[in-house]
Amino acid sequence: MYRLFLILSLYSLVSCNSDNKSEVALTGESIHPYAAFFYNYDTLTKVYRYRDIKHGLAEQFHRVYGVEDSEGKHIIVERYSQDGRLTEALNYNLDSLNVIDHMVVNGLGENEKATLYKNNLLPFNSEEEVAFASKFSGFVDSTLMLLEKNRVLMDTLTLEVFSNKTEAFRIKENASYTLLNPFTEKEQRQNLTLYYIFAKDFGLVEWYDEANKSHYKLEEILSQDKWIKMLTR
Repeated sequence: MYRLFLILSLYSLVSCNSDNKSEVALTGESIHPYAAFFYNYDTLTKVYRYRDIKHGLAEQFHRVYGVEDSEGKHIIVERYSQDGRLTEALNYNLDSLNVIDHMVVNGLGENEKATLYKNNLLPFNSEEEVAFASKFSGFVDSTLMLLEKNRVLMDTLTLEVFSNKTEAFRIKENASYTLLNPFTEKEQRQNLTLYYIFAKDFGLVEWYDEANKSHYKLEEILSQDKWIKMLTR
């Protein structure tokens, strides 16, 4: 049985405001050439359910919704574990699809706004390498975690998503997780190579690690009400 945890909006955590006047889709425009391959801007919340095909019962949920404030339109992507716990949230500016806020749930179970050093996760073309870097509390007292990601576009492909053939592209990511102890000045680093596939009109539909120890695929797009019922059944 799933346990339902309190669903928290990234917007309330990063001191942004939204009046949430409308529950209908809004027309937003982005200058990013691959915007059609990212999650759509929509004020109606959707939950993307992913399943690890290497370990059939493992799942992850991405809660996605659009908001608008005085600085423009944003796409919020909140990530939840299989049991409904919020683990991370990213606030993307719709114009550029750059990340403008990163929130993580730290080792104490607290929602923490990370320090953002680099903010690009989606390359503009096949020649560009983009970088993302943020720092937040580690999982051990007084430690810090530095997350660094470098991404490049690998190739384009055609996929079948929910019985519909659609265009897609694959991104290669080299990520490093560095645990820093500011008192002993010791560091522990773990490197990981991942691949992400984004499909036109759907957004992220698949990701896997280089060793193929896990391989997540999009299984279903849920309404928020249906997702909550799933978690509480």
